[in-house]
Amino acid sequence: MNILVQKYGGSSLKNKECLETVCNNIAKTKENIDNLVVIVSAQGNTTNELISKAEEYTNLNSNKVSKKDLDFLLSTGEMQTAALLSLMLNSKGYESVCLNGSQAGIITSSDYSNAKILNIIPDNIISNLNEGKIVIVTGFQGVDRLGNITTLGRGGSDLSAVALSCNLKAQKCEIYSDIDGIFTCDPKVIPNAKLIHSLSYNEMIEAASNGAKVLHSRSVNMAKKYKLKVISKNTFSNSSGSIVEETSESLNVKMITQKKNLSKICLIGSMLNTNIDVITTIYDTAKQMDIHIYMIALNELSINILVENEIADAFIQELHNRLIKEE
Repeated sequence: MNILVQKYGGSSLKNKECLETVCNNIAKTKENIDNLVVIVSAQGNTTNELISKAEEYTNLNSNKVSKKDLDFLLSTGEMQTAALLSLMLNSKGYESVCLNGSQAGIITSSDYSNAKILNIIPDNIISNLNEGKIVIVTGFQGVDRLGNITTLGRGGSDLSAVALSCNLKAQKCEIYSDIDGIFTCDPKVIPNAKLIHSLSYNEMIEAASNGAKVLHSRSVNMAKKYKLKVISKNTFSNSSGSIVEETSESLNVKMITQKKNLSKICLIGSMLNTNIDVITTIYDTAKQMDIHIYMIALNELSINILVENEIADAFIQELHNRLIKEE
């Protein structure tokens, strides 16, 4: 099947006017594409609002909070968007259907709030495409093998879109937001930053891991694995966007990024730069806790690590348990 996958982020869906624009984009695309799958995020700040609502009712930092219940709550944001968009498309005469992660066949692990996609069974999607329908799928979510709703964590909607594109063997995956594509620097910092028309997978992975917010590194890693062309475009303009694909990498500087909200963790002791056991423990602990280390620097007396603020305390606690020995 000749399939196109489009993903629309929260800024493209934040109100009725934006949804009207998205409907028009989809309708225009459908004129040239027989099989169209659309992945949607929650509208605007809906996910943050749902988290705030949960905080009104309970202490989310408590060990007693059920991440399973929180996933159940947060998944409603994308379901509202998918339903509204499908209702609008049908009212305009474009036959469509909305599917949540479970109905779309996205099978995940049971790691609530940060689930991994294990498999996709696209029978329901393909059946609806064969009937000529536009298929609207909720991003950011799936279902574990027991039928429990799960969410995929940060960047989850991008990951949903790329994973479905790869599974369906789509010709490409278009990621829509409210900016024209990927720039040489954040336009809020450098107003005259230039649009980059083409990047390699490796360049985009590095940029996404170090502060560029247009695409998430997990989704680009998957696109690279399956050689899927990903295009970052603006919902509200005719910009050609930025293409991420397998290209030859030049020696020129393409982007400058900034990563905020990082903590430096410092391990202190003698001859640490030659202590393989300590270094191995750091990386093993990070892998087990699903923590991304942005930078690590070693010298004789210390190992300095950069990680995100929100997980720094938990990482320190686990490193302390594993590395500090009784004298």
